[in-house]
Amino acid sequence: MLSFSIHNLGDVAIFECTGRITVEGGDALRSAVLSQPYVQSIILDLKEIRDIDAAGLGVLAGLRGWAKASGTDLKLMNLAPRVERVLGLTGLISVFSICSARDILDLWCRALHADAHAMAPLKQAVGF
Repeated sequence: MLSFSIHNLGDVAIFECTGRITVEGGDALRSAVLSQPYVQSIILDLKEIRDIDAAGLGVLAGLRGWAKASGTDLKLMNLAPRVERVLGLTGLISVFSICSARDILDLWCRALHADAHAMAPLKQAVGF
């Protein structure tokens, strides 16, 4: 079974995924990703994924196609060894962007910077 939590950082949504990406969980993941209309980037954190089957690969490939068509940046992060092996064997690893911890740090900093600028007029108005 697949479970995930979503963390929004400004225009970035990070999906922390746990379990197995199969046809059942994949449908839920697809629906959740497509329900993020105001994001520029989607990051799938796969460090807690134990397994992925053919249907799960299809879900990832479908999300990649949607992201490309919609202009959304889709990245995978923290590939669990089994997932990395399956993506490598199928040749799919080369079609995905894989992000690093540094990329995530940059996203956090960008989100914090954006929040600070958004809060500046409010802070000034209340005397901070």
